[in-house]
Amino acid sequence: MKALPADLAAVCRRMQTERSVGLAVHERPDTDALGAAAGMLDLFAQLGVESRLHVDQEEILPFEERHFPLGTVIRGLPLAGLPLYALDCGSLERLALPLETWDGIVVNIDHHHDNARFGDVVYVRGEASSTSELVCDIARALELRPSLQAAEALFAGISFDTGHFRHDSASAATFDTAGWLVGLGVDVTTVFTLLYEQGSVEALRLWARAIAGARVVAGGRALVATLLLSDYAAAGASEEETEGIVDSLRSVDGVELAALVKEQSRGPRVRVSLRSSSHDVSEIAALKGGGGHRLAAGFSSDDGPVEVTMWLSSELEKRLLTASC
Repeated sequence: MKALPADLAAVCRRMQTERSVGLAVHERPDTDALGAAAGMLDLFAQLGVESRLHVDQEEILPFEERHFPLGTVIRGLPLAGLPLYALDCGSLERLALPLETWDGIVVNIDHHHDNARFGDVVYVRGEASSTSELVCDIARALELRPSLQAAEALFAGISFDTGHFRHDSASAATFDTAGWLVGLGVDVTTVFTLLYEQGSVEALRLWARAIAGARVVAGGRALVATLLLSDYAAAGASEEETEGIVDSLRSVDGVELAALVKEQSRGPRVRVSLRSSSHDVSEIAALKGGGGHRLAAGFSSDDGPVEVTMWLSSELEKRLLTASC
């Protein structure tokens, strides 16, 4: 049997010796973070380890009822001293938990290239398509087969973070992993419908408002759209119904970089999503304390949406016209 990489082996050894653990994901968790969490909960259950996903009270978890067995999600901190498995998060500060009063062992499992390498055990692969793919690597290393429910969540996580396998992060290993999950019973059409064909008329109206008001930057090489709280109200849509807007902006012919500035009713006043086909947008996000992938990143700000839009437009124009990013 081929020897495992040292960091993967260390995670597997630790998992096999645990008795009870907590899991955590990044704030405003996406489908990859939740897929990874669902997969890890299933693996721990097979190992006979008690595990729960811990999130802050106000966090919204897409597909919660579908992906997570009853009783596996806890709103609040894990017990002090309980090992915490941090999934799909580049830094402790971005976890969907206030850890100021908590102390314990942290296991860091992530695929973001700018991960701070925090924690006592670290399994980070910046070249991997998703954290869900890494959880599949763990499952295969442990010779465990995820349940159909967990396999579907993991496949959804991989699909989401690869843009349904069209991003350059989708490697041969990614397709091999996806094939393995399909072999466990995952229905690809069902997952695609769940992720990409469940929008509302209200969400469509919100998309229209964002696209119609998009600002052209650097002679059309970038587009920046802004959504205010008044836009959500006018469209009758929720603040969570923005997924895919920034990717649509990026898909316009000649656009190398796109951004969506979203005003929020809770947490930081503004959240920004960045996408590119060729530029490292994580560098731009880092200027405001954010991060992410090279071609997909984001940041939050307490500044107003108009102020953030103006700063971002200026920064993108400067970088694009001087070819510095």
